[in-house]
Amino acid sequence: MDHDEAARLRSEPLRVAAMFGRIAARYDLMNTLMTAGLDRRWRRLAAVEADLGPGDGGLDICCGTGDLTIELARMYPHSAVVGLDLSEPMLIRARRKALRAAVGAADDDGRVRFVRADAHEPPFPDAAFGAITAAFGIRNLPDLPRAFSALWRVTRPGGRLVCLEITTPPAGPGRRFHAFWFDRCVPLLGRLIAGDGAAYSYLPASVRAFPDAAGLAGLLHEAGWRSIRFRRLGMGIVALHVAEKPASGLAGGGTS
Repeated sequence: MDHDEAARLRSEPLRVAAMFGRIAARYDLMNTLMTAGLDRRWRRLAAVEADLGPGDGGLDICCGTGDLTIELARMYPHSAVVGLDLSEPMLIRARRKALRAAVGAADDDGRVRFVRADAHEPPFPDAAFGAITAAFGIRNLPDLPRAFSALWRVTRPGGRLVCLEITTPPAGPGRRFHAFWFDRCVPLLGRLIAGDGAAYSYLPASVRAFPDAAGLAGLLHEAGWRSIRFRRLGMGIVALHVAEKPASGLAGGGTS
């Protein structure tokens, strides 16, 4: 799959959700194999950056099987956390994991709950959350300016957006390794382990169709986010962005 095909697929969120639904049963195992288990450490770093204060709520968008959602609940026991995703099979697994981790409730009214919704249209009031997080999911959103503007709306003034995502590394060893691992090895692993080579061919193609770390920071700024910074992880293959909504709440931009 080339980046144009990935962009066309990404333009149909329900098709993307269906694709992730097909691989839900092997999603966690594939994440571990693809990152040599480093994805857990990276999610913890993202949770630290969320910096939820007493009484703050957290929203984890594109939450998949809920690993970052649950990490937020563990790290901030004073906060209620919501995981949001369009794939119901992923959310089913997330709810089960939250119950096993003793941070969720069977009736979905616990401190952690999961909702099926589109990140472009989060079904929450203005300024409802102290931090919004995303781990390995926003590159699947077809309209990033619209999504970043919508997320700005539901973040309280002074709150944060924390984004952990695969990115194209700068020129050098990291980029060469990225090309070898994600373009060649990951699709093969997807066929062998997840039984879905197409889904794991989409992954490297979606990264090629996604802005690099500096470009993503620029889109965040255009949507009204400020104090934007990012760091590269894993030989530059992953970027962790942190952005803040101004305390005045008056810098919002983009399209809602």
